[in-house]
This record gives sequence, structure tokens and C-alpha cells, in this order.
Amino acid sequence: MLGKRPNGELTVTRRKALEGAVAVGTFVALRSGRAYSADWQSGAGSKWSETLAAARKEGRVVIAGRAGLAKPLSEAFKRDTGLELDFLEGNGAEQTSRVKLELQAGKVTIDGLLGGAANTDLIAPGLVEPIKDRLMLPGVTNPASWQDGDIKWLDNAKKYMPIPSETVVGWPVVNARLVPSGSLRSWQNLLSPQYTGKIAMFDPRILGAGQAVAAYLVEILGFEYLRKILIDQKATLTRDARQLVEWVARGSYSVGLGAIQSNVERLKDAGLDVRVDDLEDGHGFLLGGNSVMWIPKGPPHPNATTVFANWYLSQPAQEIYARADLSFSRRTDVSADFLPDYIRPKPNLQYFDQYRETWYVEARPKLQKMILDAFGGR
Repeated sequence: MLGKRPNGELTVTRRKALEGAVAVGTFVALRSGRAYSADWQSGAGSKWSETLAAARKEGRVVIAGRAGLAKPLSEAFKRDTGLELDFLEGNGAEQTSRVKLELQAGKVTIDGLLGGAANTDLIAPGLVEPIKDRLMLPGVTNPASWQDGDIKWLDNAKKYMPIPSETVVGWPVVNARLVPSGSLRSWQNLLSPQYTGKIAMFDPRILGAGQAVAAYLVEILGFEYLRKILIDQKATLTRDARQLVEWVARGSYSVGLGAIQSNVERLKDAGLDVRVDDLEDGHGFLLGGNSVMWIPKGPPHPNATTVFANWYLSQPAQEIYARADLSFSRRTDVSADFLPDYIRPKPNLQYFDQYRETWYVEARPKLQKMILDAFGGR
């Protein structure tokens, strides 16, 4: 039986997966302070001035994204541009569904979305507008502004969906009292009897952190390893990101898979004994989180959308986003000093990169089917 608790019932909670990340993300932003580069428009030409003037006539831009970003982004956007930002907080899947319906009806009300990588299917039918064509600020287009000398793009064409921020994920979070330091060195260690019934995991049957970890484990160790974790080791599943880490912190489980860094840091700040271990046979993988921006075809405020896209990829906005989301900005002028070490990409390590159009369009659907076929429905 899959993921059973001691009472024999399948443990899959129904609360939203990202509950709890909001408050801690905002707290980190306020606690850490915000660096601000007043010259983010430096070198902008007449085309930018004309676009900004046209945007001010439109008055506002409407952007959808995850909870916890509305206040810091809206205040800073108003400060920097004089424009209003109507930021719609909510569930990414629901926001995407809304935009898809609006696209079908030919009446789009949202100018842009900040989300994950699950919207690549909109590119081929021409339902996404190029962002690259809108970028005009030297501070954004200059290769020196970015890690590896360029903006990173989710899409193969490298013009629709920029990834300005990413983190290393996939690591196990452990109870430091139950798992002595240095004892968990390999993913293979989790197959030992001492971890049977002691592993909790974010549900891999739905799109999210658990499925991302499952994909990573299959990539480096094969599908049979994932089967052993879920079936032989009797991993308990949850769809509540906060609960996953709290289970580990309380000692209900020794190890958690698919944890979100904001929840880990929240409990560490509270003095609880949780730790992230780096395993020698798999250091984690890269995700762009909710940082990916895309523009649906025919945004209602086209000039303001262009201004937002340039601003969002600039230093001030990315400094705010990185602190609010607790993620690593790919801009070279955004500090990472406030981030926990385990989510920072290391230059000497290789990471599996899931935020690629090819992987999401071709590999992920196959993996999702394999998981559902092997471990049951949603």
C-alpha cells in the first residue's frame, strides 16, 4: 500500500501546497532590507521614453503571480515608474486556466503572469507574446548583468519566457536529532531499514515539488528507486508544504522529500532541529520557481506591459523578488548573501535542469503517466 500512516490510511492532505510560504517570504524581505539601484534606466534611449509616456497614459499594468509578492512589487513599481501595478495573487494553475479561457474568448484582462514552467504548451499555438522583443534597457540586455553572460530562457526559441531567478532544490530535509550529521551521505542510504516508514514526501502524483523531486530521482537513479521509496520504504505523502517540514521538525518522520526552502528556514529560525543534507551521489536540481514571466497574446495595456517586463528584469525588481521568494537571482548585481547555502548553485557542480521547454513538453508528461500508472490516481 502506498504512503500509509500507522493507522493504515493513505496520507494526502487537501490544503494548498504553498500555504505558509507567503508569510515567511515577506518576513525575509523585511528582515533583510532591500538594496536599490536608482540608475536602472541608465542609458535608455528615446524609444524607452516614448514607451514610458504611453504607459502612463494607460495608467496601470495587471500582473498575476503567487501570494506574497503584491505589496513589495506594487510599491516598488510605483516608486520607480509612476505606474500602478495591479498584482493578482493566487494559485498558478487557476490563474493560467483563467488566462486560457480569456484567450479563447478573445478578451484578455491580464497583461502578464509570473509563474512556473507548466505554460510552455501555449507557445506553439501562438498564444504567448515574445518578451525579448520588448527589452530595451541596457541594464537588462547587457550580457554582463547576467550569470553565464545571458538571460536564461525557459523556451527553446529564447524569447518568450525568461527565468531571472532559480534555486537548487531536491535535497532531503532531516530531523537533526534523529539523523546524525554525516550519516546520510547517499540517496541509497534512504533504502536502509532504519528509514522504513520514516520518510515523508510531497505527493508526486500532482504537479509541484513532489513531482519535481520524483523526476530528479528517476533521472539520476531510475524509476525502480522511486518505487522503492514509495512502496518498500512506505513513504507518507502530503500535499501541504508546511506540514511536510513540520512533520520532520517534530520527529514524526526522519526525512522529508520535496520541501520548500521558505518552510525550512521558518522552522530553523524558530529554533527547531531541521537540517538540509547534501548527498554525494546527487546534489539537487535547478528550478526557476515562480519567477518565469510570460505575456498572453494581446495584453490590454501593451506599453505598461513593456515597462513592467523591463523593470521586472532590472536590478531593483530582482533584488525585491529574490528576497521575497528566497531564491537566487541570476543577475550579477543582486546579492545572494541572505540566502541559505543549500539553495545556491555551486559553480563546480552539475545540476539537472528541469526548467526547459523540451523537458516539460516531452519528458514530464511521460513521467507523470508512469507515476500515476504505478502509484494510483490523484
